[in-house]
Amino acid sequence: MQTLNDLGRAIDAAADAADEPMLRSLGKECKSRMATAKDKERVLLLYYQANVYAYIISSNHSDADYTWSWEEPDRIENILLLRQAINEPAFETINLIVACQIRTNLANLLSYLGRPVSANEQLLSVLDVCPRFAKALANRADVLAYYGGTLYDNGHEVLLLAAARSSFDAALDTNSLWESGDRDSIAPNLKMKRDQIVSYLKHVNYDEHFDMNQWSLGTSARERSYRRWCLQERLFLNPLNDVYTDAVAATDVLHLPDHRYRVYEKPRFPAYYNILKQEYVAARYRLYRAIHEEGSSFLMRDVLLIDSGEGQVFGEYTEDLRSAFRSSYAVFDKIGIFLNDYFQVGLKPRDVSFRRIWSERRKSGTVSIRSVFKNRPNLPSRGLYFLSKDLFDPAFKDVAEPDSDDLASLRQQLEHRILSFQHSVTDVGTESHRFVSIDEFKTKALRLLKMAREALIYVSLAMYVEETTRRDPTEGVE
Repeated sequence: MQTLNDLGRAIDAAADAADEPMLRSLGKECKSRMATAKDKERVLLLYYQANVYAYIISSNHSDADYTWSWEEPDRIENILLLRQAINEPAFETINLIVACQIRTNLANLLSYLGRPVSANEQLLSVLDVCPRFAKALANRADVLAYYGGTLYDNGHEVLLLAAARSSFDAALDTNSLWESGDRDSIAPNLKMKRDQIVSYLKHVNYDEHFDMNQWSLGTSARERSYRRWCLQERLFLNPLNDVYTDAVAATDVLHLPDHRYRVYEKPRFPAYYNILKQEYVAARYRLYRAIHEEGSSFLMRDVLLIDSGEGQVFGEYTEDLRSAFRSSYAVFDKIGIFLNDYFQVGLKPRDVSFRRIWSERRKSGTVSIRSVFKNRPNLPSRGLYFLSKDLFDPAFKDVAEPDSDDLASLRQQLEHRILSFQHSVTDVGTESHRFVSIDEFKTKALRLLKMAREALIYVSLAMYVEETTRRDPTEGVE
């Protein structure tokens, strides 16, 4: 049997020869060896399997149908393998460069699928532990440049491009950390991209000394504390908050781009988005209160609660926590309503949900993506589709990061059964009455809120991309 190093070299050789049958065969070998593999070996085998799919994807990149497909089994398998590798207990003990490469590869896939917010988050996690890792710096520059190009606000686009240039500069720096041989082959292309951004920033007279903190964070200590928390957690509905944690990003200014309606058609989408933003912002503040203001108030005074001996936690802040989770989750189904209307999917409102909007069941019994979305060349829309898979697809849920799993079942328990909080859970309870650690629930509520923010950003980006392709002369402009 080949050693792991030999197996890795065989995969690289098959990739160089563009031998897809051999690549798939080697991928199967990796999978079969997982049955007896342990610890770090498991992580590496998953990484090698993911590389097999990455090479296959790369060999098909010139095929437009393959590139724009929303149902690519190779890319989905690639994502699942990388996430599984990250979730392995031994992941934290493997070589730092390999760990960074795994997360960077995952970020690249997320970006390709139309999820720059999640891609950026993955790359920041790499740079937190290895600030000089060149591939993460270069790929983050690409992500930010793409992200900026999908924004309707030119001022925000410029600031994201400036951040992308800085990331290119860091990748090209002589002190950056490259894998052997990569720098010579990749650096010229990075420099070309970097120079294009520099030229554009000069053309628009970008102010290099722009003060990112010239705005106030509020008039009270409480408001300033809340806004600083939002900035640090990157929760403002503002693409700048994916790059900056300065005052420049401390507003919820993102809305919808200019868009068209037919003559006599009601201009309704801004009203939809207003509601979505309001519900998100309210959920965000309730979560902040639940996390930072746990003190009791008059609300629970003189409320008789019987001690059942199960260590349940009660208080105003626990209800803020429940409310924040419910409201964050509700944003997704309302996004479904928005998409159903904007893309003219044709579902009756009572049949719309963020889970159902994307796919339909054929007469044959199979489930497939609706024709209105299938292979649509709109990356942010595809990003919304894959975000929905993180929430609802069991294959994705099974390899979700710990703070992202179980969100749908927690919502089901919260809404339709009984969910109790404890400081330390010794018994998960029953199907009717489930116990959960309050700290764990706070972490999951924060993750859900971040996913709601990501989805709301993609709605705006998807609309901007779509509007650039709509040129019907019978339509009016808002």
